[in-house]
Amino acid sequence: MNLSCSVATFVVSAVLAGPALAQQEPNRGQAPQARPPTTQIPAPAAEAPVVRQPSPAELEAQRRRDERSVDLEDLLARMSEATGMKFLVDPRVRAQVNTVPRIETPTYAELLTILRVHGYAAAEVGGRVNIVPDALARFLPTRLLQRDDDSVPDDEYVTRIITTPNAPYLVAILRPLLPQSAHLAASMGGDDEPSNDKLIIMDTYSNVRRITEIVNTLTR
Repeated sequence: MNLSCSVATFVVSAVLAGPALAQQEPNRGQAPQARPPTTQIPAPAAEAPVVRQPSPAELEAQRRRDERSVDLEDLLARMSEATGMKFLVDPRVRAQVNTVPRIETPTYAELLTILRVHGYAAAEVGGRVNIVPDALARFLPTRLLQRDDDSVPDDEYVTRIITTPNAPYLVAILRPLLPQSAHLAASMGGDDEPSNDKLIIMDTYSNVRRITEIVNTLTR
């Protein structure tokens, strides 16, 4: 009797456990089902930048500037043809010259002013006018001009040596008055000869004259 009850209990347990085991283990021999693809939401398109159209007044102003402007290379070509001067131009020298009124063929003094305004310098070397960025002006063989000369253009780079006492102390005062392209240095005459100190200055002629007058005023 007890044996029959035990067998019956085992059969009932097996029948009840079968579906649960079938749910826990995947069917062998069958490939796993692929997951559905993930839907990607496209990023919003970037808005095109709004380009402001120039006003009629701006267009007219640009047209007038174009009428007055001329390329520096063309200006040098005209000047060379008219005067016979020869130019050797550094490849970094580029400018669109805008003058009022427009200059067709400048004089040499006007050319030096145009070059200075655009950050360039010129010096004659071996019969040719060398044009370079003004940062290289101190390396040009500028003329040594100890006395004022009205025939020298104001924007020509020149060198001057000024004898003045206490020249080293003047450098700190004068250097802020000069552009970066200029050169200013002091030479001491010795402890026994302070009056023989010298200032060496290289800049445009107009600024050299100004510095000379300042030094004379300070040392009177």
